[in-house]
Amino acid sequence: MLTYAHNSVLAASVLVPETTDAWDVPVEFPVVWTRRWGVGRIFVCTLGHRVADLEVPQTATMVGRVLTWAART
Repeated sequence: MLTYAHNSVLAASVLVPETTDAWDVPVEFPVVWTRRWGVGRIFVCTLGHRVADLEVPQTATMVGRVLTWAART
């Protein structure tokens, strides 16, 4: 799993190229992470591009939980 000094990565994805060129290697990148900014809390989710993507039960549960986390003071 990816780690960063200021971000807590909750989910990552791997992009696997369709070609076999020497530069075309799988790349792992974060898709969901949290971060604190002073007393604030930040949540980033790059999953999906449609409302239907947020209706996936696992995604909806995660978003609901992290919104509760972000709303705490």
